Amino acid sequence: MPASNELIAQILDANPIQGVDYEEGLSRFGNQASIYLRIIGAFIKNTPASLEELAKVSEQGLNDYMVTVHGLKGSCYGISAIALGDEARAMEFASKAFDWEAVQRGNPTLLEHAQALIAQLEDVVGKIEQADESGADARPLLDGPDKALVKDLLYATLNFDVEAMEQLIVELDKARYTSDPKLVAGLREDFTNFRYDLIEEKTKSLLD
Repeated sequence: MPASNELIAQILDANPIQGVDYEEGLSRFGNQASIYLRIIGAFIKNTPASLEELAKVSEQGLNDYMVTVHGLKGSCYGISAIALGDEARAMEFASKAFDWEAVQRGNPTLLEHAQALIAQLEDVVGKIEQADESGADARPLLDGPDKALVKDLLYATLNFDVEAMEQLIVELDKARYTSDPKLVAGLREDFTNFRYDLIEEKTKSLLD
């Protein structure tokens, strides 16, 4: 999604969801809001299949249930949906103990809360998409990136200073660039995939 980190963070802040700790989620991904948003998108896409499996739970199938609910727990904590993660964790422990009555009591509530969370997350993601499509991005539009920032990013890359690289990409994302509208998205992808060689090439090219 092409929306800027700043725009995504602003919309997340304006649309809190009870039981979801956006601040922790952003911190988990180095305050790269676009990465966090991508993980939320994966959660929205992939979780319904897990919920279908959990809805089929039987006393004889508690082992399979335990594996699936363990995965749901991890996915929830992965986006810092703490409340739902805790519910899934409780169901994991219940199934591990073969406490069929506890699973019967708690599973319907877990499914209901998970479905509600997906709907809320879809709403927030929709608002981010609408804001991006409407041109609500308030970042300044520049011909190209600040050479000093680019030089600092090259230096950090050559020295494998990951924290500095991360912060400098965030700084570069505070503006848009007519010369290369996808510059920051590309740098961010390279950073996420540990392709520091590509970041080095791009920064050197920008400085030529």
